Amino acid sequence: MVCTNRLFRQIIILVVALSCFFPLNAEAMWTMAPDETLYPPMIADPDYPRFVLKFPFYIEQSIDTLQESTILSAREIMKFGGVQSLFRLSFDARQETAAEVSAGAGLTTMFDTFEDALENIGWEGTGFLTVDLRVKDFLSFRFGFHHLSSHVGDEYLARYEVLDMPVDDQADLLVGRTYGMDYVRDSLYGGLSFQISPSFRFATEVRYSMNMLRYMLRYNDFPWQTSISIEYRESEKGEGNWKWYSGVHVSMYQESSWFPSTTIQLGRALSQKDSNREFRVGLEYYYGRVQIASFNHTQTLISWQEVERESHLAVGAWYDL
Repeated sequence: MVCTNRLFRQIIILVVALSCFFPLNAEAMWTMAPDETLYPPMIADPDYPRFVLKFPFYIEQSIDTLQESTILSAREIMKFGGVQSLFRLSFDARQETAAEVSAGAGLTTMFDTFEDALENIGWEGTGFLTVDLRVKDFLSFRFGFHHLSSHVGDEYLARYEVLDMPVDDQADLLVGRTYGMDYVRDSLYGGLSFQISPSFRFATEVRYSMNMLRYMLRYNDFPWQTSISIEYRESEKGEGNWKWYSGVHVSMYQESSWFPSTTIQLGRALSQKDSNREFRVGLEYYYGRVQIASFNHTQTLISWQEVERESHLAVGAWYDL
């Protein structure tokens, strides 16, 4: 608790110190709910709040979906959510240097596709509130608070007779293999976005799960998480034109012994000028731990060989607000 409070104070001090580099002047301007955020979304991040519909075909899977074949089984993943800048303070007429407060929230659901054995496999909700700083038109920082709450699907548990629906009390969850029924992470959140060129971007983020309330205790033996993204977008050809894009995103959790879960995307994007709104269609390859976090519950640190891992090739559509 003492270490967490000290870390939180250090982040606040860092944000205040950075703001000292942005003195207010006659050109300073407030903007409410701007369309384009100072910290662009990472296109290949499978956990970022956005609207998604994709159909992954699993080459390797760890979740038993009661199918006769464990190869090329199909699922359906749907996401709902988005990110919005609430207000922005620009420090110069060009608005190159600015700070803003942003909020994001999303819901991810995973279903067994074209099968009647299992419907809802799992779902999770995410949300964050951040302060975003842009010091140059190519360099942005993000500091804030991130929440993740992950759950095994009710129909999945019922099919395995882990519990009878509806749940009568907490004791019902102690029967059978329940995975991580209380998977919650409330984390301090930091990120950096660097636009290497008009087409290439690099981003990295780190989270530290806090130990403030009783329900947070279960996963704080392994509080750290980090990610790295590299993405390419075809040079702008004007609004209304489809452009090629690709991205690689690698996420690593301390609880999974820093195993690199890797997502690769390739497709076509249709963007709206001066806005984060973008519609994309394409292919996705994933290799890493199960994407519903509660299926990765561990009591102790494990080796890479023990990580419950999956791989899939998916076709999908993505929409960023």
